[in-house]
Amino acid sequence: MATAMSTEGTSSSWLRGETRKKPTAFLLRALLFVCVAFRVAVALIRVLYHAAAGSVLGVARVLFAAANERCLRGMDRAALGRGSFFAGAMANSWRVLMQGLASLMFLCARADEYVRQPPSPLVLTDHDKPAAHPQQVHISTVGRDKMRISWVTDDRSTPSVVEYGKSRGNYTASATGGHATYKYFFYESGAIHHVTIGPLAPGTTYHYRCGKAGDELTLRTPPASLPIELVVTGDLGQTRWTASTLAHIGGADYDMLLLPGDLSYADTQQPLWDSFGRLVQPLASARPWMVTEGNHEAEALPVVGFAPFVAYNARWRMPHEESGSASNLYYSFDAAGGAAHVVMLGSYAEFEEGSEQRAWLERDLAGVDRRRTPWLLVLLHAPWYNTNQAHQGEGEAMRAAMEALLYEARVDVVFSGHVHAYERFTRIYDNEADGRGPMYITIGDGGNREGLALKFLEDHKSAHLSVFQEASFGHGRLRIVDETSAVWTWHRNDDEYATVRDEVWLESLASPKLSMATAGPRDKL
Repeated sequence: MATAMSTEGTSSSWLRGETRKKPTAFLLRALLFVCVAFRVAVALIRVLYHAAAGSVLGVARVLFAAANERCLRGMDRAALGRGSFFAGAMANSWRVLMQGLASLMFLCARADEYVRQPPSPLVLTDHDKPAAHPQQVHISTVGRDKMRISWVTDDRSTPSVVEYGKSRGNYTASATGGHATYKYFFYESGAIHHVTIGPLAPGTTYHYRCGKAGDELTLRTPPASLPIELVVTGDLGQTRWTASTLAHIGGADYDMLLLPGDLSYADTQQPLWDSFGRLVQPLASARPWMVTEGNHEAEALPVVGFAPFVAYNARWRMPHEESGSASNLYYSFDAAGGAAHVVMLGSYAEFEEGSEQRAWLERDLAGVDRRRTPWLLVLLHAPWYNTNQAHQGEGEAMRAAMEALLYEARVDVVFSGHVHAYERFTRIYDNEADGRGPMYITIGDGGNREGLALKFLEDHKSAHLSVFQEASFGHGRLRIVDETSAVWTWHRNDDEYATVRDEVWLESLASPKLSMATAGPRDKL
């Protein structure tokens, strides 16, 4: 033992001992040293080349790749049970670095755009129940009479089963689905379960339990005919403002919630997806939530090979296949027994002439019979019309590619988010007032961490088309009364009350009159 310790004490003795005992191991170590030296030399040459060319981005890419390779090696060592302290420290440092870079990227991209009020603290919702206990439960409609139940468990071996029935504790039916996980840097999700149940009766309350281990939950299916009430809120996040919005939404009944993008504001920090799912579960497990993606769902890091929308697509699976869409980023569905058709477009999927999304939209709208479906609604993230200083022109390319399709189909209302304020326009087509065009409503004021977009441009070219503007947090409700009439109200988060600040009556563009009766904004309280 003493001889062995002495041999390890000096490098020359170590080399002699290794050469005599294990020549193959020595050669491998030497080769590894040469390879590492060569890679370092190549990296330095690349850095010097980019520096000489004045390419800061090129230098950053080389350094980033080198750091990422080292970090991945540390992760592999941790997975094999070696070097746990080193690997753990590196993993944590890398996570902090990446979160900082992501935050800096978003900050720099918007530094000169507009000034927001100070951000609100996050409302983080913990999970303190057993690993097999379902969490983050949310539901969505699938076809005419089915619902998809989605949830997460930390235990990846729990069954993807939903038991359900019309009375408490009496489950007369069950359905089985599947689950999957995803990885993002050093984060690995729990098991994300998706189970479709049905056929279900419309307008009916069901009691259900996920995974044979959770609490009993209650949902109500949407009605099979009008009237129907739809809540619309965008750019939700998970702050105290969000909590206020959710409380106001839950304070009055509704049938379905529509969300035009920007859900969790995780922005690469994957645990925030989990916290968001727990925050919205009380509402999202009781009424269907139909969502589409926003820019904060992308989370793409091409240098490291992360494709966009990995977390969003895994967690919030929408019925795109049922509507003939090839992507979870855009789809459509019917509500109220087909009296309303809702199209969820993807602002961050290809939409130009010849794109898959545009071809799908043409087919989808062509299949809508306005005699049977008097109401046609569209949701997307980046607004096509916007007089706020924030995000000017970001929806223009999509508007140029798709606006004519919506106009020809006589879409009644287009909802969007992205701009953190409320704005309602008159009916528009091609930048002019047109009674046969959609009404455009921006409602990106759900409660995100970035604050409100406070400045509207009085001299904007679309200012004469803008009917009502206010930079406040809140949510909206569209109550479709019958085949010809609907009422839209916007509810501002005003202290403890959801104050109604804007109200307008609409007449369906499927109506022969093709007109709209309006009531102006309510007087200030």
